[in-house]
Amino acid sequence: MKVLIVGSGGREHAIAWSIRKTNSENLQIYVAPGNAGTLPFATNVNIQITQIKELTTFAKENKIDLTIVGSETPLDLGIVDIFRMNNLKIFGPSKKASQIESSKEFAKNIMNKANVPTADSITFDSYEESIKFLSGKTPPFVIKANGLAAGKGVTIATSHEGAAEALDNCLNKQIFGESGKTVLIEEFLEGKELSIFSFTDGYYVSPLVAACDYKRIYDNDLGPNTGGMGGYSPPHTFDSSLNQEINSTIITPTIHQMAENNTPFSGILYGGLILTNQGPKVIEYNCRFGDPEAEILLPLLDSNLFEICQAGAENSLNHSEIRWSTNSSVGIVLTSKGYPNEYETEKIISIGNIKDNCTIFHNGTNIDEENNLISSGGRVLTIVSTNNTIENARKDAYDAIKSVDFIDSHFRTDIAKSTDR
Repeated sequence: MKVLIVGSGGREHAIAWSIRKTNSENLQIYVAPGNAGTLPFATNVNIQITQIKELTTFAKENKIDLTIVGSETPLDLGIVDIFRMNNLKIFGPSKKASQIESSKEFAKNIMNKANVPTADSITFDSYEESIKFLSGKTPPFVIKANGLAAGKGVTIATSHEGAAEALDNCLNKQIFGESGKTVLIEEFLEGKELSIFSFTDGYYVSPLVAACDYKRIYDNDLGPNTGGMGGYSPPHTFDSSLNQEINSTIITPTIHQMAENNTPFSGILYGGLILTNQGPKVIEYNCRFGDPEAEILLPLLDSNLFEICQAGAENSLNHSEIRWSTNSSVGIVLTSKGYPNEYETEKIISIGNIKDNCTIFHNGTNIDEENNLISSGGRVLTIVSTNNTIENARKDAYDAIKSVDFIDSHFRTDIAKSTDR
């Protein structure tokens, strides 16, 4: 059997690692393009995630049995539709279904039709009209670029001036290109946030699993947003009662509405939720595993990820056994100096011995001509530990960082320090 994983980050490393962990050596794993972390146990393929034609050709010529898509970009480019047209088995949503992430307006329409609780919003494509709408209203305001913006398209403006700057960046300066040609102005919601994940084949919804992540670059949630600086699972707020409520009022109605909309969703549905005084509400949906959430959650998966994804691609997920460990997991991201702004790369990294309950996933690494492990991105490594409590997992993860020699790297020191968030 052969599996192809599309992506190059820590999420894809974690997917490949999880598949290797629960499958024999007879399963050949390819990662396109992969990174230095996937090299020891998989074959990296020098094809970028946007090269859909080349990925299709590779899958056909190498008789790939299953393709798993890591990031949202190839999904938005229609990789699932093209693979299916070529009779290639693939796990992930179609281009139309992936609009649940790539178009916030589309997602809002689905949620409103399904009566899924979410923030009130209104869409604008005119700077002048959006400013006029906000006049007389009281901040804070949530300004969102409608399309994909690599996690950087959302601004929580605490003043009219801040809102005007965010709207100007999107609608006039177009710093997000096509993704920011329309914006959503949303009601500001208060409460604790958590991320919810479920495998689905468009009909069956697997048991939910949850995590909390840290977006800001500095401790105490200060500084600019990033792709994610770490996180933990499970959130202490995520008990069986909340699990059932979220499944019955949010996740399952969304999946059913997607089917009724003739855009059935098959893949991993990621709900960014907030626990308000009125109950859980959706902030946004994503159409794939989060990063670093994949690195944090997959070490807790007690089932066979390859078999789950294969069943999802075959619309037979209801026959799969999907079990999660009762342990806790903590992940801490190491970044390059300067990230999330202009950052340095090609810094040599050395990794010493770590405990057996710790794993280091590679987000942005490469091997240079002298066979050194070097940094190649803003987020470079995610150090993950699993243990019987979050406190113990946190201690082990931070201890493991001491075994990493990476000059000028940065990481937050407060990941999972307080789980009251």
